[in-house]
Amino acid sequence: MAQLVNPGRFLDGIIFSIFLLCLSGFGLFMFGNFYHYIVVTEKDKLGILSVIFDRMFPFEKKKYKFDLEHVMLFAILVCLLSMMHHPAQDIIESNNTQKEKKEKKKEEKEKEAEAKKGK
Repeated sequence: MAQLVNPGRFLDGIIFSIFLLCLSGFGLFMFGNFYHYIVVTEKDKLGILSVIFDRMFPFEKKKYKFDLEHVMLFAILVCLLSMMHHPAQDIIESNNTQKEKKEKKKEEKEKEAEAKKGK
């Protein structure tokens, strides 16, 4: 019978989820600092870029705030994007298999040539 859950991987899942929550919380914190820098601190220097950024991310009184719900949603997003299969992985794998096939053919030809020379 197939096993749905591997209990031996629970600790890995717990560590990964804690790391992911910390990473997403830090990412949102850094984005908040970046938002404050662009929209509030360097508003006069950046001009139109500051206005565009403020209209892209409209916050109340230009204060960026997030809570645990935002952190968890961002962590889920990062997790899903991390699990996505990228086509470049297939290309790399096919290139490696083609190289291996070429090397095997080359070795076989060399063995055949040595065998002919030996006779």
